[in-house]
Parts: sequence; C-alpha cells; structure tokens
Amino acid sequence: MAFNNTQTALRQIGGLTVQRLSQGLKESNSEASGELDKSIGFKIRSSSKKIELNIEMLDYWGAVDEGRKAGKMPPIDKIREWLTYPNVRDKMRFGQSDAAFTESERNSLAYLIARKIGREGTKGTDFATNVFTSNLITKELPSALTDAIAEDADAILADLLERFN
Repeated sequence: MAFNNTQTALRQIGGLTVQRLSQGLKESNSEASGELDKSIGFKIRSSSKKIELNIEMLDYWGAVDEGRKAGKMPPIDKIREWLTYPNVRDKMRFGQSDAAFTESERNSLAYLIARKIGREGTKGTDFATNVFTSNLITKELPSALTDAIAEDADAILADLLERFN
C-alpha cells in the first residue's frame, strides 16, 4: 500500500504517545482503578483522502488532566465507589491496606469530598497536556511525518515512472 512509511511513522509516534501518557498518569499519582491507564491507546485510520492518528482514552481524561471548576457537587455515588479502590483506601488509611471503610464512614467521607470539590474544584494533573505540548508532538512528529511523506512520495513517483517506461 502507498504511504507505508507514513503509517509506520504514525504507529511509532502513537506508541510513544501512549507510553508517555501512561507514564504521566503514574507520575502524577492519578491511578485509582487503573481503568484510565488501561484505556489509553491509538488507532490509525486511512482512507483514499487521508491518514489520521487518533489517541483514545476514557472520557474523563479531561477532568484528570485539567481538573474541575468549583460549582456543583459531583455525584456522591462515584466518589463512594472511588473510595473502595485499594490504592485510594490505602492512601486514606495511611498505608493500612487491610483497614476498609465501614459503609457509614464511606458515605460520610464521600459527601465531604463531594462538598469540597463543589466548593473548591480540583487541580488538574496536566498528564496529557504535558505530552501533547512536548517536543514529541510539536517537533518530532512533524519532522518524522515530513521525512516519511517524502519517502512515500519518492516511492510513488518511482512506481509511476516505472509504469510509463
């Protein structure tokens, strides 16, 4: 297929982007269930008119990256569920992993957390912003694509010239 070099360059950049997003989540200590990290991936879609690289993650990645503005309280049931994750529970219990919250404690704590988020919002981690504004995306991606497209164009032109000769 034409544009093999371009697709190869996009696969390499996609793989590096996924790796760095996952690393950013870990470094920002933003792993509760691990679902966001597991969801990070990429797809390359090509048609006769374009080739595109799509980075995919669960929808709430933006709230983790950018934070949440103060205003309305978030759903308490989601926070209650979040409090059941072992690594969250360990942090809340200062490393005592066998000390689970009672239902009453979890309900009270979930309400207090939701109220504080509603009043003050949350700070973002910039795990994705840091990747998307890094040299990988702003310099290496354009350079790699330029080289790959030039190689593909040379191959297409060589193939056309061979057909006419």
